[in-house]
Amino acid sequence: MPAARRIVRIVFLVQVACALPLGLVLGILLDPAFLYGFGGAALVELAVLLGFMLVWQRTDARRDALLATGRRTPALLVSTRPTRTHINERVVLAHTFESREAGRVIRAETKAFAHLPLGTEATIAYDRAAPENAVVVEDLDRIEADGRLDWAALKQRENDRRFRNRS
Repeated sequence: MPAARRIVRIVFLVQVACALPLGLVLGILLDPAFLYGFGGAALVELAVLLGFMLVWQRTDARRDALLATGRRTPALLVSTRPTRTHINERVVLAHTFESREAGRVIRAETKAFAHLPLGTEATIAYDRAAPENAVVVEDLDRIEADGRLDWAALKQRENDRRFRNRS
């Protein structure tokens, strides 16, 4: 979620921007220990932010590689669960999509604000050599916002799935 990344970046940079001048002023006026304390805290915050940014970069590179070269297959939403993340009083949901390809089950999990019914179709891209590396291709929040969900077909598919599970 780019918005969450932006917020994390802003929060850390504001903390650094406050800690450095405060440490400098207090270090000059009162005691040099303040300079070391606030300066050290700013360096730690910058190191943590750098760690986050490196993880985000690796995640984005893996996703881009799968989208560019991965095998694409249709998948169905099999589970949705709330996460502990709330942004602007909205709960982020973890959606698990599943596909059966060449006798294997391929799962991809993605996070979005969208409330989607079970059975929602999406496309996933996965690595043939390591099918556990899979990503959802579509932007689920945009699908929900555009109203591109066929609720009648989804309800029928869910009813069919329940009927098959009973027999």
